Amino acid sequence: MAGLSPRAALALRLAGLVLALLVTVPGILNPLRGGVLDGANLIFHEAGHVLLAWAGETLMLLGGSLMQVAVPLACAAAFLLRGERYPAGIVGLWLAQSLSGVAAYIRDAPLRQLDLITGDPDTHDWWQLLGGWNPLHNSLGLADPLGRFVTFLAFVAVIVSVLLAVWDDLR
Repeated sequence: MAGLSPRAALALRLAGLVLALLVTVPGILNPLRGGVLDGANLIFHEAGHVLLAWAGETLMLLGGSLMQVAVPLACAAAFLLRGERYPAGIVGLWLAQSLSGVAAYIRDAPLRQLDLITGDPDTHDWWQLLGGWNPLHNSLGLADPLGRFVTFLAFVAVIVSVLLAVWDDLR
């Protein structure tokens, strides 16, 4: 922030972090409510299916959630590789919000109550991945613990992201 005093630059960075938290934390705490980043997450989710369609049904189904998380992760990593911790932390909050959305999607697999863009509950990625279509051999019981684990990762991402964003100011 060339031309600004160190104090003014710090104030702007902290204001940006607070704004990023205001945008992302509601979606992290309540991912089914809908948030500012949901449209972007949906675009990357659906693109993941298309990009991995060649790799077989399992990877195509996983591709949505993988891409939804991989894009913000790659953006944060790109900033980190350049030594820019503050923007990596800000983008990391997007990663946390995206992880929280994936966690909610996973936990919805047994009941399939989320509105899907197809309108067909049988197209639920995680219901298919966990074998919901096969009553004799399904793993739908894993949906809740797996979803809780991904939620845990989202909260870890929030903590790491905030620390990254303020790291240079704490040193």
